Amino acid sequence: FKDARHYFWDDPYLFRTCADQIIRCCVASKEAINILNACHSGPIGGHYGASYTAKKVFDSGFYWPSIYKDAFELVKHCDSCQRQGKVSQRDEMP
Repeated sequence: FKDARHYFWDDPYLFRTCADQIIRCCVASKEAINILNACHSGPIGGHYGASYTAKKVFDSGFYWPSIYKDAFELVKHCDSCQRQGKVSQRDEMP
C-alpha cells in the first residue's frame, strides 16, 4: 500500500507520479506491447536497445511496472535487431 500514494485515478485512466515528478499514464499489457513496438520499430523507432526503447516510452508519457523487462524481451526477439547485431562506434562514419 505504500506505493498507492503515487497513483491517482482520472476516469477512465490511471496515472502514476514517477520518481522524476512527471505524471505518466498507466497502460495494460496489450496496449503496452503496442506502445513498445511503436517506440522500437515504428516510424520514429530506430531499433535501439532495450534501455533506450524504455526511455522513449517514458518520454512519451506512459508507464507500467515491467517496462524494462518487456523492452528487453522485445529487443531480444526483434528479427531486425538480431540480424543487425550490436553496432559499434567503429562502424560509424567519422
